[in-house]
Amino acid sequence: MASFTLLEPMSTGDVIDRAVRLYRRNFTPLVAITAVPTLVGYVVSLMFWYGYTSLLTGASSSRGLPASALVMLALGGLGYPVWMFVLLVTVSGMCRVVGDHLMLGAPITVRGCLAAVKRRLGAITLMGLLSVVLLFAAYIVLTIVVFALVLIVALIVGAVAAAHLPQWVATVILTISVIVAVAFGLLLMCVVAARVVFLPQIVMIEGESAGNALGRAIRLGKGNWYRVAAIVVFTYFVSLSLLAALTLPVLFGLYVSGVMSAEFFLSPTWNILYTSFRDITGLLSLPIWIVSFTLLYFDSRVRKEAYDVDLLAREINPGFYWQPAVQPAAIGYQMPSQPAPGRAYVQTGPLGLGGYRPPQAGAEAVSPEATEPRHPESEELRAKFERAAESLNVRADTASVQCKACGASLLTGASFCMTCGSAT
Repeated sequence: MASFTLLEPMSTGDVIDRAVRLYRRNFTPLVAITAVPTLVGYVVSLMFWYGYTSLLTGASSSRGLPASALVMLALGGLGYPVWMFVLLVTVSGMCRVVGDHLMLGAPITVRGCLAAVKRRLGAITLMGLLSVVLLFAAYIVLTIVVFALVLIVALIVGAVAAAHLPQWVATVILTISVIVAVAFGLLLMCVVAARVVFLPQIVMIEGESAGNALGRAIRLGKGNWYRVAAIVVFTYFVSLSLLAALTLPVLFGLYVSGVMSAEFFLSPTWNILYTSFRDITGLLSLPIWIVSFTLLYFDSRVRKEAYDVDLLAREINPGFYWQPAVQPAAIGYQMPSQPAPGRAYVQTGPLGLGGYRPPQAGAEAVSPEATEPRHPESEELRAKFERAAESLNVRADTASVQCKACGASLLTGASFCMTCGSAT
């Protein structure tokens, strides 16, 4: 466990790479934490879609609408808000334990996640209510934007049809217009998502209230839309690959056995199979989302708030604080005044140029070459510093002659004083 953590700005690829490595090394606790909302969502989805398909099949037959289907549909509809709240609680707790693991070297455990959630349950509840309001507002804005884009595309189609252009020209213009409209809509969604994606991290790690966390998340997430989009695209293709790996063999077996038909895809059996495969995929891919956005949160603080300089200053001089308001030790990350024994160097940057390493009092001296990675760039830079230091030492040793007029030190062989100009 590290006595101090060196943070550096990371590219989007570095964020995803570190998230995957952390996920691989802590696979069991991360999946165990994610299993709670996954099981709740699985039961709720089964009830809802079983009732829905039973209503469809009952309406198409002469049996009428079964009462059990209505009950299952109602329970499933009421269970979705419960599932969303459990998911929000799980995401918030995982953000905290992942942050503790990154900054303090604490192990990721289910017990630690439950303890973090218990301390901040009221703030998480308020954040959930605020998220509902934000989702409703975002839905209204997105509906207006989609309606405007549809009108623009319709106007373009009408103008092309009125111009009597060739068919291939009209097809190309229509295709480009649709692509631009879809890209603009996705861009707007990424911009909005980037402004609120750090809400759980700010509430759980910094200890802010839900209202203050919203304003801070908007400031901290500004300009991160392309990085959020990259993480979403990566995790989407991971989820799609897992879903295809689970679904395609089953579909092939059903096709060979002659069971697959249009009626089969409307039956409760297919809904159970698809819901199971989808939730297994979510169980395996959700931790990558959470870890990636937590790493992106720390990287945004490093880039916009010099959080790495803040931590370094606190470790070198424990009395220094970058911000006047200090968060409680139970919520924020306050570096100890004395390094804990047995903790070693933690390198977070890809080139090993982590910056100054403070000495550990009371510990055995460890050679930097034994702990820091060796890179050609850093070795060349170190050699230049050593040659410059040797040159300065040589010049200091040779400057032993003094000027008779002003007493300034003279270099060996100098014909005049560089201070007063008198001849030696």
